[in-house]
Amino acid sequence: MAGMAGHVDRARAARFMAEAGVEALLVAAPESFRWATGAAAGVAMGWRRLGPAMAVIPADPAKPVGAVASDLFAGTAAAAGCEPLRALPIWPEACCITDFLPSEESAAALVARATADRPPGFARPGTFDRSRALLLLRDVLDTMRLACARIGVELSAVPAADFPALRDAIAPASIRDASAMVDRLRAHKSPAEIALLRQAGAITEAALAAFIPTIRAGATREALGRGFLDCMQDAARGVAGVTAWEYVGFGASPWSSAGGLAPGDVVKVDVGAVVQGYTADLARTFTLGPAPRRAREIHAALRAAFEAGYPMFRPGTALSDIHARCLRAVRDAGFPSYARGHFGHGLGASIWSEEWPYTAAESDAVLEPGMVMAFEAPWYIDGIGGFIIEDMLLITGDGAETLAGAALARELVAL
Repeated sequence: MAGMAGHVDRARAARFMAEAGVEALLVAAPESFRWATGAAAGVAMGWRRLGPAMAVIPADPAKPVGAVASDLFAGTAAAAGCEPLRALPIWPEACCITDFLPSEESAAALVARATADRPPGFARPGTFDRSRALLLLRDVLDTMRLACARIGVELSAVPAADFPALRDAIAPASIRDASAMVDRLRAHKSPAEIALLRQAGAITEAALAAFIPTIRAGATREALGRGFLDCMQDAARGVAGVTAWEYVGFGASPWSSAGGLAPGDVVKVDVGAVVQGYTADLARTFTLGPAPRRAREIHAALRAAFEAGYPMFRPGTALSDIHARCLRAVRDAGFPSYARGHFGHGLGASIWSEEWPYTAAESDAVLEPGMVMAFEAPWYIDGIGGFIIEDMLLITGDGAETLAGAALARELVAL
């Protein structure tokens, strides 16, 4: 199969497209562009407007993925095998002279040679030119013989302000909303994606284990956050492209974490390493010193929900069934008003730590091998504290593998 530098299961995508009656998928979110092509979407996608990075996935798995990419990043899309590929000028001035080196020529002469193919009057836009981007997309579709095709579009990533221009630019090709299809396809992780998530999970678990002994009385919320990020930096040493996020809070108000950490405070630690855009998600709850009675009662109910739902993470299980089991467990533990909307979510390369599917009552998703899920049981009670138990799971052929959380106690640990 051609154009396989990305993470798309092309055979699966072909089946989904056939079911939906579309001949190609157009993806527009920066994380979807990278998923489709294996290439960076580039800095111009920071505005999250349509244009600087778009990929066209044809239904035929033998055909490569076409793309429009900003000229500063087009080289990565070319290396990934995108064909056809059209480069869109954006604001940074850049060129490449390496093909002319070594040389005794001046910088001006070398730059002139490198930019010799620029048309007369070439100018760069202030950011990017949407109209030009859509003309390039039209050319990509024409070259791929999709000029009159039914195109499934990731409309969830197309701003309303850009939709009329997209519709007009690709006519007579027609548009179908394929947002849900893209979600379903991205939920099934490639081996390379699983490897990144596995690495992110291992780093997160190691960092959290190192962070726990550093939690001390008097620490401020800011100090705790910095402390965890320091542990994360140590755990990620030698691994390229790692960032991290943290939601560390304490005290009777889970939202303010005012003052310094005091005996009896509940400490909620919800954290994740991000490796090349792929995020882990792991959480535990602690108390400083012996846990107050109410904190024990709340955590015990959440632990009951977690232990009830955990064995259900296996292929063929409906996420709505897991939600019902967890909700019932908390209510049976003495809290009939508990109404958590979801008990977890997919993990991958979204703009934050949550992506489809959700372990929710209204979910129609069924677990499949290759999905990576965060399973969580949280509760935030102003007056007692914030509570959460969360592990990171890979759905396998016959169950689930814990990518983060297996080495950490699920009890309400007194520090």
